[in-house]
Amino acid sequence: MLKLLLLPFLIVSCSSSKGLQGNATRSETAKTVVVKEFSRGELILSAELLNKIFDQEMASISCVPDLEEASLLLRTIQPRLDVVEDDLSAMMDDPKAVDDLIKTCHENCTCGHIDDLLREHVVTLTKAQRNLLNQKNTEKELNRCLSYIQNTFCQSELYKTLNGEKEDFSFEDSP
Repeated sequence: MLKLLLLPFLIVSCSSSKGLQGNATRSETAKTVVVKEFSRGELILSAELLNKIFDQEMASISCVPDLEEASLLLRTIQPRLDVVEDDLSAMMDDPKAVDDLIKTCHENCTCGHIDDLLREHVVTLTKAQRNLLNQKNTEKELNRCLSYIQNTFCQSELYKTLNGEKEDFSFEDSP
């Protein structure tokens, strides 16, 4: 009788300690990869800022001092931007999604980008939609958005993440 009581106890105690050791080993050897999500507007606006610095249409900023750094950060942001572009392109066939994009683009400074995308996909807009987009997509609004991102980019989580990842996108040989 004592053997029958000890057998389950031994099985449970052995499997528990083995499981704990296995988990500890896995957590020590596994590298934790955290994927950070950034807003569509932040990615689009940051890419636009980097493009303007790279094209020398805008002065460099403290964390992007030259064309080389702008180019490297553009290569680093591109995979995230591709996902955003794919999502936006998928919305172009849905009139309600297009309408929502037009109505909310000013909130995240993406009206110019949305306008370009609509033209690229040859999306037919109603007169009201075109007028609304034209009202929101002004040079003054673009300058306001660029000024905002220019002043906040170097302190943003997006920049910190890109700066940490940029080695993976460098053309220089590592020793």
